[in-house]
Amino acid sequence: MTAKDWDALADEFSSRVLEISECDIDGVITAAAKRLGGARKMATDFGCGAGGVTRLVAPYFKTVTGVDYSPKLIDAARAQTLTKNINYEVADLQRKRAKRFPCDVAFCANVLIGEDEAERELMARNVLASIRNGGNAVFIVPSLEAVMRTYQVARQFQPERHVRSWAKDEVASLPRGLVKMGGVATKHYLKDEIAELLTTLKLRNVSVSRVSYPWREALDGAPRNLKAAPPWDWMAVGTKCA
Repeated sequence: MTAKDWDALADEFSSRVLEISECDIDGVITAAAKRLGGARKMATDFGCGAGGVTRLVAPYFKTVTGVDYSPKLIDAARAQTLTKNINYEVADLQRKRAKRFPCDVAFCANVLIGEDEAERELMARNVLASIRNGGNAVFIVPSLEAVMRTYQVARQFQPERHVRSWAKDEVASLPRGLVKMGGVATKHYLKDEIAELLTTLKLRNVSVSRVSYPWREALDGAPRNLKAAPPWDWMAVGTKCA
């Protein structure tokens, strides 16, 4: 999606886009910010959207910069932010020589989701270019395993023919991990796949954990007493070395 596409979504962003910062059942993102942060450390939230993750992690850093290529989303983020240690910038991660935002920790939540693999890698490398040696990258991405699990769980209370039809319409390419979200083919990752990407980018001490969110975000009409473990995104953390 282009900056203009995201600009068009700005007024309805919270209702049309999953804000993982507001749905993190177990507080995994907050725990990562506490562990990696510090009174003298700087963080950058790349692809910050309306600033949900930016505001969530700000208490654990000296300063946080939220970066997005949609001017309207940056305006929305500023309007919702009162914290003095946060600032926002408009910048495009898809440029070969993207502007750098020096930091000790980079957060990048549900940004590496486009269809084009080369474009995703360029964006990831631009994120890493801003991190000081010894700093950390935190990438949050949609989980392909969670999509498959959602179809399985849906069979508990929906006719299987409906679930099959839903999956057929939604899965654009299983081998490529492309699943339609809001009609847009969106990259989803296997756990091993996101870990391999960080390793390919030469990050060290890579760890991957779940960021779980409520079933209501994945299944319309999900029963309140649904006992299945909730769906999740993957959060991959790695250390940048010289």
